[in-house]
Amino acid sequence: MDNNVIIKGYKDGILLVLNPDVTFEEIIKSLTERIRHSAKFLGNATMSLKFEGRELNTDEQKEILRVISENSDLEIICVIDGNETNEEILRQTMNQVIGSLSTRTAQFYQGVVRSGRRLETENSIIIVGNVEKGAEIVSGGSIIVIGALLGSAVAGTNSNREAFVFAAHMKPEKLVIGHFEYEKPVLTEKETKKENKLLRKMNLINCSMIAEIVDEVVRMRPVTVDTFGADEDLYELID
Repeated sequence: MDNNVIIKGYKDGILLVLNPDVTFEEIIKSLTERIRHSAKFLGNATMSLKFEGRELNTDEQKEILRVISENSDLEIICVIDGNETNEEILRQTMNQVIGSLSTRTAQFYQGVVRSGRRLETENSIIIVGNVEKGAEIVSGGSIIVIGALLGSAVAGTNSNREAFVFAAHMKPEKLVIGHFEYEKPVLTEKETKKENKLLRKMNLINCSMIAEIVDEVVRMRPVTVDTFGADEDLYELID
C-alpha cells in the first residue's frame, strides 16, 4: 500500500496527510484502499476531519467525504480548516454543543440544503453544509449548521425552551425558537461602525454565532472558545 494518504488520529477526529505531488485521482484511489483497510479499526465514531499536505477545493473535499461515507461507518460532522482559532471554536462546539445532544436523538444531514427545500424533524438536527436562502429547517429541538445559515430556521417546535440555533456563518432570513422570533436590532450608521470596531478588536467579526431564548427574547451572540459559560455581556455585541 502506498503512502499517498496517511490516516492519523488526533484528539477530536482524524487527520488525513495527503501527498501534494500526485494527482487527486491517485489520492482518491489510495484513500479508498486505506479507509476500507481501516474501517473496522475506525469503528462508527462521530468526529471531525482535518487535512494536511495539500489544499483542497470544495468539490475535492466533498469527494473525500463521499469515499469515507461509502467505505466506513464514520460520521464526519465538520471539516477543520487549519486555522487554530477556528479549530478551537469548532472543538468546543463539537464537545459542548453536539455533546449535549448525545442523550437525545439527533438527525444528521450532509450536503447543501437548496432553496425551496424544507427539512423537518421532531428531534435536533445537525447539518454539515450550507442552508441556502429560500430553504427552511424546522426542528423540535436545536439546529446546528456547520456552514452558512442563509435561509430560515425554526427550532424548539416541541416547546423546548432550551433549544438553540448555531451556525458557522449566521445570516438567516428568519430565525424562530419556540414562540419567539429573532428581531435584528436596527442600528444607525454610527452604532454599526462602533459594533464592527468592537467585533474586530475581539477577533469576532467573522465568527460563528449562537441564538437562544434569554428573558423571553431570542438573543444572538458570537461563539468564542469561552461561549459555553461565557459572560452574558457578549449578547450586547449583537443585540
